[in-house]
Amino acid sequence: MNILLLGINGDIGKSILEKIYSKENNYFLTFSKKKPDLKKKNLKYIRIDFSKKNSVRKQIKLLNKFNFNIVINNVGDSNPYKNFTSLSDEDIYQSFNINFFSPFKIIFSILKRNIKLKKKLNIINISSNTIKYLGSDKNFPYFISKSTLETSLKFISNKFSKNKIRTNIIRPGLIKVEKTTKLLGYSKKNFKKRQTLIPTGRAGRPEDISNLVKFLSDENSEYIYGQVISVSGGE
Repeated sequence: MNILLLGINGDIGKSILEKIYSKENNYFLTFSKKKPDLKKKNLKYIRIDFSKKNSVRKQIKLLNKFNFNIVINNVGDSNPYKNFTSLSDEDIYQSFNINFFSPFKIIFSILKRNIKLKKKLNIINISSNTIKYLGSDKNFPYFISKSTLETSLKFISNKFSKNKIRTNIIRPGLIKVEKTTKLLGYSKKNFKKRQTLIPTGRAGRPEDISNLVKFLSDENSEYIYGQVISVSGGE
């Protein structure tokens, strides 16, 4: 089985690979800058800058040489974290390229190929629970681009389930990862304040997301189509 994981860098991506890994499968892992050093077999690394159309277009040609059974989209960039009225056109374009256009182009290309070949495809998208609350005044580009991808994947599920194209969406809440503290303009104080709003009283862990990815990638979940599932500690 061939599995494509878009976005291996970061705690959630690595946790997903750990949970779904099997020596019997082949894993295609995309990274944008630094190639990870993972001590596992059957891994193929593909460098893609999701902010640049040419980089995505070039690698789609490579990906089209393979038949994929599962596509997991873990690509996401919540920068810039700043007030709505301070946003530039470039801020919005950049966010849309990374969070919507690029992953959708890849997924759409694989989708068309699988339908043509009459092969099943399982799409699992890591989104964000901020969509439930219509974002905040400081994450508009991230919220709207992630929402657009969600809507597109719901459309695909509705129209192509009969072709055995299975699409499900995971909405993580506040997850404690290294990248959270590197978000420009977002401090540890912001994180702790946000954590107090969670009913369970704690932020999520990467494995809270990867556990669900593992279930959705398994045949035991094969009747689950077109669902949006929050992993957010009760929010």
